[in-house]
Formats: sequence, C-alpha cells, structure tokens
Amino acid sequence: MREHFQYACPLCLKSVCDMSKVWEKFDLEIAATPMPEPYQNKMVWILCNDCGKSSHVQFHLVAQKCLNCKSYNTRETRG
Repeated sequence: MREHFQYACPLCLKSVCDMSKVWEKFDLEIAATPMPEPYQNKMVWILCNDCGKSSHVQFHLVAQKCLNCKSYNTRETRG
C-alpha cells in the first residue's frame, strides 16, 4: 500500500502506519494558512476514521483534527 501512497485501509479507513509525522506537518500547514473571513467561525462535526469518535471542531480548508486521538484521518458528518 505504501508503494501506491495508500496509508489507510480500503475497508475500515483506519491509518495503517504511524502518521504522527504527517499530522505534525498538517499542524504547521494549518497554522500557516489563515482562513477566509466567511469560514473563520464555522464549526463542523467530524468522525475520526482512526478512533471512531465524533468531534465538533472548527472548520479548516486544509483538514480537521480529531479532538480525541489528534488524527487528521477524519471525515465531516452531519452531527
């Protein structure tokens, strides 16, 4: 899967390797990317593909971080 740049299981969508270094890069990218005015206070519900927990987080164009396990392997839900 790594040879094909696939880092999540195609069935359960969980990360298949340690992604902590990637998540650190996401943290830096998000910190360096200001949100446009219409999105600055937008909140969304996400579901983490790694731990299965839902979180209500601030929306960002780059990615949304799980409040429970700190993964960015998340998807937006309807709450």
